[in-house]
Amino acid sequence: MKLQIIFQNSFYKKGFLTAEIMLAFSLFILFTISTFTLLASMQRLKTLSLKELDKMKDFVYKMDNSIDLAIVQYGNDSQVLSNYLFTLSKSDYVESWGRNSCNSRINFDQNKIKYFPNGIDVGISNASTDIEVRNGIVYLTADSATLSKPDFFIINAKNPANPVIISSLNTGPGISAIEIAGPYAFMAQASTVNQIQIIDIHNRNAPQLISQIKLPTPTPTTTAPFATSIFYSKGYVYLGTVKWVGAEFSIIDISNIHSPVVVGQFETNTLINDIYVRGNKAYLASSDEKQIRILDVSNKSNPILIDYFSPTGWQTQEGKTLDFFEGHVGFGRTVGGFNVIANHEAFIFSTTTYISSDTAGGVYGMLLRPSFNFLLTHQGGKEFQVFDSTLKNKLFDMPLGSQPVKMACDGDKIFFATGNGLGLSILELGE
Repeated sequence: MKLQIIFQNSFYKKGFLTAEIMLAFSLFILFTISTFTLLASMQRLKTLSLKELDKMKDFVYKMDNSIDLAIVQYGNDSQVLSNYLFTLSKSDYVESWGRNSCNSRINFDQNKIKYFPNGIDVGISNASTDIEVRNGIVYLTADSATLSKPDFFIINAKNPANPVIISSLNTGPGISAIEIAGPYAFMAQASTVNQIQIIDIHNRNAPQLISQIKLPTPTPTTTAPFATSIFYSKGYVYLGTVKWVGAEFSIIDISNIHSPVVVGQFETNTLINDIYVRGNKAYLASSDEKQIRILDVSNKSNPILIDYFSPTGWQTQEGKTLDFFEGHVGFGRTVGGFNVIANHEAFIFSTTTYISSDTAGGVYGMLLRPSFNFLLTHQGGKEFQVFDSTLKNKLFDMPLGSQPVKMACDGDKIFFATGNGLGLSILELGE
C-alpha cells in the first residue's frame, strides 16, 4: 500500500514536470518565432522608411528646383506647389521688399464697398502727388506752391473714417513720387538741386532726411532735370525724369543708404511717367512712340533696350502707369485730349499676347487681381472703374469727388492721392 502511494506521487510529480517542460518549450518556440518576426518586420519597416524618406527628399528637391514652374502662383512673390504627399509654400522676401501690402485675392462686392472722401488737410495750395500704404500707415507726398510747407506726410489710416497725421516733413522743393522699402522712403524730387532724397522712417513720429543725390550732368553748366518716377528693387533705386539733355533713366546703388551712387543710365529722350522692375527687366511708361520700353537691367552699369510697345494714338497719348501681377503687365495711358474709341487706354500683357479696352478719361492707376481689374480714371463721375479679367466688361464704376493722380492698395483697401489739399481718400472694397 505504501509502495503504491509512493509510485503514484512519483507519477504525478513526473507528469507535472513534463507539463512544465512542454510549456517552457512552447514559450521558447513562441518567443523565438516572435523575435525573428519582429526583427524581420523592423527590417522591412526600416527599408520602407528609408525608401519613403528618399522619395520625399526627391520630391522636395524637385519642387524646390522647379519653383518657377509652380502649379499655383499666389501673389507676385509667393508660390504654392503641391504633390500627393504635401503642399509647399515658398516666398521670395528679397523680391517683395518694397512692394505693396495688397491682398493677392480681393473679393469685390459692390454692395459692400465704403468710400471715405474726407481726407486730411495738407494745406492750401498744397497738392498731393503720390501715395504708398503699408498696413494702414499712409506715406503721402505733395508739391506745394509755398516752399515752407510740408511735402511728406505719415498718416495713421487704420480707421479710414478718421485718418490722423502722425508727422510731416518739409524736404524742400516738392516731391513727384515716392517708394517705400522697409524703414526707408525714397523720394523723387521735383527739383534741379537734388533728384533723390532718402528719408529714415524707423521712427514714424520723427522722419529724418539721411541722404540725397543729384544726377550727373553732361556739362558743369547743364541744369539737372525734375525727377518724375521711382522704383525700388533689391538694393537699387530706379529713377525716371522729364526729358532733358542727359539720360532720363538712372539706376542708383543704395547698398550704403547714406551714400547712394548712380551706377547706370539710359537715355529715352522722353519723359518717364512710371517704372516697374521685375527680375532683370525694367518696364518704363513713356510719353513718346515707345510708350512702354523694356530694358534688360541685369548689368546695372549698362541697361539695354530689348523690346517696346507702340500702340496707335501715341502722338497725343502718354504712357502713364504700370502694374505687375502673377506674370501679367498692366499699362495705362492718358486719353490725349479727347477720346478716340480705337485708341485704347488700358492694356494687360501676358507672355504671348495682350488685351485692351477703351477707357474714356485715361488710366492713371491700375490694380490687377484675378477676376478683376481696378482702374483709376479721369472720366467725370466715373473715376473708379472695375472690369472683368478680359477688360471687355465693365462691372462697376463710381465717382470719387475729385480726379486723383495716383492710387495704392493695402489689404482690401484702395488709397488715392487726390491731387489737391485733401491729400487722400480711401475706398474699402469689402470684407
